[in-house]
Amino acid sequence: MSHRKLNLLGRQIAGKPIDAAILQMVFSEKRASTRIKSMLCVARDHAEAYKNLNRSKLIVAEAWVSKGEKLRRLDIKGRGRSGVKHHPKAKLTVVLKEGKTLQEKVLAQRAYKVNKIRSPGLMRENKPIRNPGPMWAW
Repeated sequence: MSHRKLNLLGRQIAGKPIDAAILQMVFSEKRASTRIKSMLCVARDHAEAYKNLNRSKLIVAEAWVSKGEKLRRLDIKGRGRSGVKHHPKAKLTVVLKEGKTLQEKVLAQRAYKVNKIRSPGLMRENKPIRNPGPMWAW
């Protein structure tokens, strides 16, 4: 598999919860998605069994692709000529970590937005206007 093709799938799953990443690979039309799905399932089970990580909090922290050796084959052409075909190989590396679940992320974002809202109070605060419009509005 070419590293450019595999990198598209790596970007698709990076930063997502492990179950959402596996679901992405189930419904992906790419040929490599079946291999990546099985790799993610094995990594999830390995993290749970041997590393004692909580399965519901696992996220794909990082996913990167590295190039491998190119397999060279003889390409026989007409009129006694020949060439070399290169079959590229690539390796996808995935790092799983415990992170926030989707519900925790939503609650944290909601709390951030609520704390961001300020009421005008009784007096005008001494702060500049953030997004001033054009000077003249006609």
